Amino acid sequence: MDNQNLLNEMYQNLQMVLNTMPELTQATTDCDLKGCLEQQEQQFQDFFSRVKQAMTKDMQQPEEIGEIQKKYAEWMTKMKAIADKSTSHLAEMSIQGYTMGMIQLIQSSHKNCDASKDNLSMSTDLVKLYEESIDSLKKYL
Repeated sequence: MDNQNLLNEMYQNLQMVLNTMPELTQATTDCDLKGCLEQQEQQFQDFFSRVKQAMTKDMQQPEEIGEIQKKYAEWMTKMKAIADKSTSHLAEMSIQGYTMGMIQLIQSSHKNCDASKDNLSMSTDLVKLYEESIDSLKKYL
């Protein structure tokens, strides 16, 4: 059960990132930030494929994020980006989103500590991806 919970948490976590990133990428006029966000989106997409592959291997059906939650996140991201399209603000929004996702993931890893070594390692790798993404955005603040 811990494997299912941890994989599903990673799946939903990444789904949220991938649903909101295009809003930030479209909002920026800074070419460097746009390139950074597009590169990060690709890295998160690759990781999402990795999680889906692990779920398929475990014959697990992913639980999708609720439509209301998904639309709310997209809408809030759009509204915040419209309110302030500065490079600093968009980088800050990304960092805040990554931080929230990372916290949820770390909590899920602790709660599902009996998951397989492979899945716990994948969770650690995703935390590292969040940390690297945050570090690369700091120069835009």
